[in-house]
Amino acid sequence: MFNFSKSVFKILIPIVVVTVLVMPVFVIAQSTGNTGDTTSTGSTGDAPINSLIEIKNPFKQNTIEGLITTIIKDILIPIGSVVAVVMVIYAGFLFVIARGDTGQITKAKDALLGAVIGAAILLGAWIISEAIGKTISQLRI
Repeated sequence: MFNFSKSVFKILIPIVVVTVLVMPVFVIAQSTGNTGDTTSTGSTGDAPINSLIEIKNPFKQNTIEGLITTIIKDILIPIGSVVAVVMVIYAGFLFVIARGDTGQITKAKDALLGAVIGAAILLGAWIISEAIGKTISQLRI
């Protein structure tokens, strides 16, 4: 019998991967809008080409400590906390719909165990990042 979900994923995953890898190339290749004469020094009008491109730091941190803090506290912890809560709710939903079926209860217990382990890993990552950040800040002269 034809399995629709597997065939969709076989098509969808390569499309997503190609989109993620190819789309940035097109975004970076956009023109800056300056159509002035280009001289042999590579400048357009008054400004050289290199001064037209400015890459900004998305994390707004200049130290490794700040980068680690930003990644862990501002990105991973909020997303991971929401995922952990959703997984605990999902495990509770599985317990409710199990209705005494031992196979379904085992599945619900595994889901709850995975959610708790994920939350523990998230907490551990936060603790490790705090320890690394404090160690780095103490090493500064």
